Amino acid sequence: MPGNPHDTHFVMLRNACQCRLFTLLGLILLLTGCSSYKDETQALRQAWQAGNDQSAASIAAAAANDKDDGVDQIVFRLEEGSALRAAGDYTGSIVAFQEADAEMSQYDAGAEIRLAAEAGATLTNQSYLPYTGTAYDKIMLNTYQALNYLQLGQYDDARVFLNRALERQREAVNANAERIAEANAAAKESSNKAKSSSSASEKNYDVERAERDPNFQRQLSSVYGYLDQLKAYAPYVNPFTVYLDGVFHLAQATDLPDVERAAKSFQRTASMIGPNDYLAGDDAAVQALLSGQPLEPTTYVFFETGMGPYRDETRIDIPVFIFGANGVPYVGAAFPKLKMSGQYVPYLDVGAAGKNFRTKTLCSMDSVVAQEFDNELPIIVTKTLISAGAKAAITYGLYEATKSNDSLSTAVMIASTIYQAAMNKADLRSWITLPKEIQFARFPTPADRKLTLTQPTGGQKITLTLEPGLVNVVYVKSNSNAAPLRASQFVLKTAPTTNENRLL
Repeated sequence: MPGNPHDTHFVMLRNACQCRLFTLLGLILLLTGCSSYKDETQALRQAWQAGNDQSAASIAAAAANDKDDGVDQIVFRLEEGSALRAAGDYTGSIVAFQEADAEMSQYDAGAEIRLAAEAGATLTNQSYLPYTGTAYDKIMLNTYQALNYLQLGQYDDARVFLNRALERQREAVNANAERIAEANAAAKESSNKAKSSSSASEKNYDVERAERDPNFQRQLSSVYGYLDQLKAYAPYVNPFTVYLDGVFHLAQATDLPDVERAAKSFQRTASMIGPNDYLAGDDAAVQALLSGQPLEPTTYVFFETGMGPYRDETRIDIPVFIFGANGVPYVGAAFPKLKMSGQYVPYLDVGAAGKNFRTKTLCSMDSVVAQEFDNELPIIVTKTLISAGAKAAITYGLYEATKSNDSLSTAVMIASTIYQAAMNKADLRSWITLPKEIQFARFPTPADRKLTLTQPTGGQKITLTLEPGLVNVVYVKSNSNAAPLRASQFVLKTAPTTNENRLL
């Protein structure tokens, strides 16, 4: 028998709310058991800090192969690639980086798919989206691939990846501008809907109004003010990549453009880190080559020390306009924050022919990562505001629709509270096995070809004999001040070219 229209409306409304409630409960059951990236990488972090590279590689490979956790596959392949490289397995490292690179290229080519996925993450959080790689990830991946091929003696392949690394730097500027434009468009759309809707329960979050909130801005400045002290380079440049490009084209020069490219790369490096004796040696070598003189026997030492920055979580209160209360209430939202590792060897002393050459900072990965994080921050803030506002809108809508039914309202409030707590998490994923700094030294190869590598604390010392060659490279790693020093070497040029004038 047909009932009262008001009763029918109530039943329909109750059913709709129950449906939303079950959906909410499903999300909670599905996602509340998920641990953060910081928790997931604890074993990897410990193995890496202890200098157990092979164990770190195995942990990363197992995580990347986990089919149930495919969203993190790229970042774990990056960890695997760098750990295998540190362990001396250059072929295995190449394969891991190739897989990461292929996955990142697919995401780069599928912008529409990425945007659809990000829209779906509004009701969860950004950590449930596939990790697609940062600009510095892509630059360092290609730089490491170039080094892998150099250590295998495959110079032509190394040249390809050095070119790709520099191309990634140029692409990053445009890519970031596009992402900021997308985030601004999403913020404007949400704000327009918030202003035009007549129903409180259907309102979107006014992101632009939130971004103008003075209290919110004060908190942002307080939490992220440290970034200004870390930004040492222009956006999306890596001095190590640029310098390695110069060393390679100097040693492997086959024509005048190669020498000119080497000179330009050394000049760019000097503009980023300032002049020093080692760079002056490179400039002298370029001038000698241009005047038809052969390269002098030269040794380069690169020293990777410490661990790069990792992400931790911090809370910032955001204004909640949708509740319509007197004044503006605030709720805590989770944002990522960079943390710097302090456990590292500050420099390396290299002894050669009775002289000491101390390594100098070539690239602070802390600064590279901080610069890009600061560029990305407007996007992070916008996405977090949209997501937090959407969740608050759902909670408010359910509460309004069920407040006349005590039992249902209580269930909604409990489920909503758990949902908000479970979903209010920042995306903490980052490539953690990158170094804190990359340092370098450059000096004439000693006649006896013997070097001693000494760290200033702990008494660790490595003695090695350089392989036969005209341009030698020694690569040293120290993951933390508690980890053992490891050194490898390769030859970048075996003998002087018969007639260097052919370059001109």
